[in-house]
Amino acid sequence: MSSAPDVVIVGGGAIGAASAYELARRGARVTVLERSGDASGCSYGNAGLICPSHADALPNLGALRDGLTWMARRDSPFRLRLRPGLVPWLARFGAAALPRRSAHATAVLRALARASLERHAALARDGLATGFARRGTLSVYESREAYARARAGLRSASASARARPLDAAEARDLAPALAAGVAGALHHPGDAHCDPAALVRALLDAAREHGADVRTGVELLRLERANGRIVALETTCGALVPGEVVLAAGTWSRALAHGAGVHVPLEPAKGYHVEVATGALAGGIPIYMEEARVIATPLDGRVRLAGTLELAGLDMRVDPVRLASLRRAAGRMLVLPPGARTVHVWRGLRPCTPDGLPVIGRPPGVENLVLATGHAMLGITLAPVTGELVADIITGSPPRHPLEPLHPGRFRHRRNQGGRCSP
Repeated sequence: MSSAPDVVIVGGGAIGAASAYELARRGARVTVLERSGDASGCSYGNAGLICPSHADALPNLGALRDGLTWMARRDSPFRLRLRPGLVPWLARFGAAALPRRSAHATAVLRALARASLERHAALARDGLATGFARRGTLSVYESREAYARARAGLRSASASARARPLDAAEARDLAPALAAGVAGALHHPGDAHCDPAALVRALLDAAREHGADVRTGVELLRLERANGRIVALETTCGALVPGEVVLAAGTWSRALAHGAGVHVPLEPAKGYHVEVATGALAGGIPIYMEEARVIATPLDGRVRLAGTLELAGLDMRVDPVRLASLRRAAGRMLVLPPGARTVHVWRGLRPCTPDGLPVIGRPPGVENLVLATGHAMLGITLAPVTGELVADIITGSPPRHPLEPLHPGRFRHRRNQGGRCSP
């Protein structure tokens, strides 16, 4: 396996695939290392929404309140399992949840999401079979109180992000599969969705057409660093000598980067999906059940019910209680055929940073390493724009978007004159 490609991308999910495509079409000799198969990682389980309307930073005061309130409930949408190793991350999360910082992070994410949505549309126009459809998204509310709060929030939204309020009857006209108990809805007409697995496969296939070497079943064991560079990659299939390395391995990026002396404070957040064989939403619009934090996405011959977020470390066990919460939400809010068959159950770990922003850029002290991780639940939304930014960094092109808020160095600590560490 010994070779010397221009760029080695570690991770073949949405972020790695988009980076491979952008670099290969600019002429780089790219090798992608994916430890499983195409589109089989966390990207596969995503709800598939491409949604600037919901590109909010995870740290906010509401999330803190909900996390503490729901901590003891196994079926809650957002759950924390406290453990010593989580405490420093939570401290940073709490600081990032302050209104000014949270609003800034959300503004950064929404700008990136809007640009990435247009790139998704361009990929579809170029013939990539990603399942892209721009029909908007529908946020539905069970209680009148929650719907009233959502409508009140429209007054503070920018014109470009403002949704259209719908009463229950109007919502069912737009999405006939909605149940009678819906109090109201907001329609976000600018949003879109895709098939996550199809997106990753299409990007990797397009990268291959531009000469990329995509190697599945190959796991990176260690990054060897010397004199401020990554000089070799030790893999399960031998050694690689890279020119540049892009670390896009999702949650696993933290341990791999740590081996090269780079600290990235990522926490894995476990999510689930349940797929039901039904055409109830065929050709329709994705439905976001806001209070339950569950999304129903129409895919080919099935409906994907995705949601929940659990900070539980690297625990990959399937919790039937959390799966049941997805089905209960769908039972309350949707009219699905009686006895509709479950065709797939999935769980995966999303990489979350404590400030809610992805990590994109070169870490201090390693001149040929680029990190592209920490996208939390927005990996599918932000994949195309991340691929462009990674390619800009490696080719030395002016970046299309400001990189400072995303820079890996923002998590470093410095010692002040009093000897204490400060962020």
